[in-house]
Amino acid sequence: MRRALFTASATLALLLQVSAQTTEVKVLHNFGSSNDGNVPSGSLLIDSSGSLYGATGGGPGEYGYGTVFELAPQANGEWAETIVHAFTGGSGGSDPWGAPLFDTRGNLYFTVQGYGSADIGGIFSFTPGTNGWTYSVPYTGGAGPGLLMDRLGNLYGAIGLGDYFGLGAIGELSPVPRGWTYTQLYSFTCQPSCADGYGPPAPPIWDSRGNLWGVTTYGGISDSPCVTEEGCGVIFVMTPDGDGAWTYHVIHRFASSPTDGQFPLAGLALDSEGNFYGDTDGGGTHGLGIIFRFSVTDGKVQASVIHNFSNCSTGCYPEGTLAIDSAGNLYGMAQGGPNSCGGPSCGVVFKLAPQANGTWKYSVLVNLTETTGGVLPFYGLILDSKGNLYGVTSSGGQYGGGTAFEISP
Repeated sequence: MRRALFTASATLALLLQVSAQTTEVKVLHNFGSSNDGNVPSGSLLIDSSGSLYGATGGGPGEYGYGTVFELAPQANGEWAETIVHAFTGGSGGSDPWGAPLFDTRGNLYFTVQGYGSADIGGIFSFTPGTNGWTYSVPYTGGAGPGLLMDRLGNLYGAIGLGDYFGLGAIGELSPVPRGWTYTQLYSFTCQPSCADGYGPPAPPIWDSRGNLWGVTTYGGISDSPCVTEEGCGVIFVMTPDGDGAWTYHVIHRFASSPTDGQFPLAGLALDSEGNFYGDTDGGGTHGLGIIFRFSVTDGKVQASVIHNFSNCSTGCYPEGTLAIDSAGNLYGMAQGGPNSCGGPSCGVVFKLAPQANGTWKYSVLVNLTETTGGVLPFYGLILDSKGNLYGVTSSGGQYGGGTAFEISP
């Protein structure tokens, strides 16, 4: 019997309060001008000095294969963009995607999608120096969006093509004296019917015991109530066996009930108490997506839906990994909003605040527009130590190529 973890009964304690606040958006950079990238392709990363890093499509040159950029705060309150790297296609790679990652020495890592068989895809590393950044390519066997690193400098994520028609794998890339060595930890098999899932939309995250937790967008349940034969995604955990091997477990298959979520398009977030949070782009009571929470105690999964998106005018179809502040509030972005931009509209930035009675209060912080913050927020937000939120949009702004923005508390 399928376990319907995220069901309508889990929403009975939900307190839904929707309000539009007067929070302002500060646009830090408008993408799409000449010699600039356009259409950001992942969430941002912030360093100790407050500079932001990310990736875009497009870029300098006749074709534009993508860029890595830095946005640095200036004394006058403005932000200055530096192109860290412009991809060149072919052996120079193309189409960076996912969030970047720093190691302890200040090296910056990006996963690169590549384009068909013409451009390599894999992992690029950027090393800062007195004359700018230099790059190397630790791995060219394909990689999904984003990476995770352990304390020894090993990289984890959707690395490698896997053993079954390129459906992918969870892999480890470890530094060695003369380069890097790759180890496949698990291959998505699609046997039978892709019940184990495939297509991780973001890297997994660590729990306090050294286990890896993540989601896949596809696979799992591939019949009704899932709306596609490709499957509606799974939650998984990988546990180390102590001998270098890992065991893959499916914790939940989405679409386990008519009101369950479907299609997680972002990774999981973990709070200080060991609770995981995530979102799905569809499903739920109204078919517009959900925010879910789960934890594992003594081997038992406790899960609930903490928000059902019910009306696109206040947000729907959430995408992007959630951000969590020190008070346990959740922040994210979704499509929808009152401003019509075609399709499901421009997008919103939302907040979910835990209440004393165990319910959650949903509020809209910002309704995005073409000229205020940009539109189409497909990626997650990040928080700095002062509680400022940073994010990107994939369209709109001064040049139509999207924006990087800041929302202050």
